[in-house]
Amino acid sequence: MTGQLEVISDEDCRVLLEGGRVGRVAVTADALPVIAPVNYVVEGNNIVFRTKRDGMLSRACNDAVIAFEIDELADDGSGGWSVNVVGIASLAGDSEQVRLLGLRLVTAAGEEREQFVRMRMGLIHGQRISADVSGRALH
Repeated sequence: MTGQLEVISDEDCRVLLEGGRVGRVAVTADALPVIAPVNYVVEGNNIVFRTKRDGMLSRACNDAVIAFEIDELADDGSGGWSVNVVGIASLAGDSEQVRLLGLRLVTAAGEEREQFVRMRMGLIHGQRISADVSGRALH
């Protein structure tokens, strides 16, 4: 059995992003790469998540280029998809934080995640791999 790799259009990537709630953010902290899971929502051209006001993600996302990823993969490795986004993150100011509370963004890590981070989507890339048992991709 072989797999077939296909690129996912930007439009379909955005649909997948809007349908998700948990992703991974990749940042640089103390000159080292860090990948952390976050609960998120999409608001327009932004990915929004919450973190601790004085935490590592807050410091690493202060006007910085970051990456964000969501995926869905079969347990047996036979197929799935992945969407990667690169963009500029910024910390929401106090007045914007009040507006962002209306997004009802929950966080599994606890309500002390008071700092909203907004990542403006830049480069978007998605790909899907599917099992191919007879020359046709299965979706």
